[in-house]
Amino acid sequence: MPTSRQYITLTMPDGEIAGYFWATDTDLGRVHRPAGSGSAHRAVRELFSRMQDAHRRGLAPAGVLALFSREPGVGPVTEAPDLAAVEELARVVTPADDQRLLDQLVPADHPAWQELAEAYEVLTDEDRDIPWGGGRRSPSGAIQMPYPLYGKPLKRVVDALRSVGAVTSEYRWMGNPLPEVPPSGRMAPADAVRAATAIVLGERCCDGMIDDAVKDGTFDAVVAALRAWHAGARTARDDKNDTAAAPRDRVGEN
Repeated sequence: MPTSRQYITLTMPDGEIAGYFWATDTDLGRVHRPAGSGSAHRAVRELFSRMQDAHRRGLAPAGVLALFSREPGVGPVTEAPDLAAVEELARVVTPADDQRLLDQLVPADHPAWQELAEAYEVLTDEDRDIPWGGGRRSPSGAIQMPYPLYGKPLKRVVDALRSVGAVTSEYRWMGNPLPEVPPSGRMAPADAVRAATAIVLGERCCDGMIDDAVKDGTFDAVVAALRAWHAGARTARDDKNDTAAAPRDRVGEN
């Protein structure tokens, strides 16, 4: 039978919910928000370390929650039916989470956007057909692990994704699943940043992440979403500039 939990919530100074801390009669625990920022992740870790210290000194779990609920940025002790309910709260992705990732993108007038457009538009089907090397037995008997042989045109697009800011340390990709392309094929811009980060950084520890993304359409959806976001940002910038440059009516004129 699920065990009820008491929990407290840590909120960052900018309003971001960092995570949750729970207690039973005998245990303490924490739940990070997977969509949270790096600073929020560190704040949860640091506060939980202090809570554990208090528990080791003899304070009961419920007492630890009560004590730390008085800390700045920490909410009151709240009841939850079970741990799953707290974990469900932590999985919520807010508009602020999306905006934090979009804020990592370079301004609309940055030349990196033009480079992304040009690099992507010259990508051919042949560039997308990625051969693999390795997989052969050496004279010593060892078998080399297979690895993808990415061509220069595809690498150029990947480099452009980095240059526009779509690959960012602000997204903790290892703690989150790779965003899926919706049936419409139109990925949300923030999800495109999440996917670009996971694909490009994931290639370091898992050969073929980029190849898989090219084959299943994720790579194209990422670039399309980012270019659509850029087009909208550029239009908004131009409209703002036009408004600022428009002559104002003189005082006293009809």
